[in-house]
Amino acid sequence: MKVSTTEPESGYYVKDEREKSFAYSFHTACDSKGFILGSLVTGGNVHDSRRLDSLVSKVTKKVGKPNVVAVDAGYKTSLHRQVFNG
Repeated sequence: MKVSTTEPESGYYVKDEREKSFAYSFHTACDSKGFILGSLVTGGNVHDSRRLDSLVSKVTKKVGKPNVVAVDAGYKTSLHRQVFNG
């Protein structure tokens, strides 16, 4: 496991053979008008799908349970489809 000596909370992110770096990911939940309702920052090596539950919980505590959750493919798993659709 690679750890940055200057930014130990960052994560070693590998997108493809050419793009490798220490990075952070900023996970954000917005309302339909684009206002930020909640956010989380993780190391770049943390998969998006592992933060969805925490982000939705944060929003639920702040403003109530969302009627709709729309995410990009990085957050989508079969478990999340069952939880948020059922």
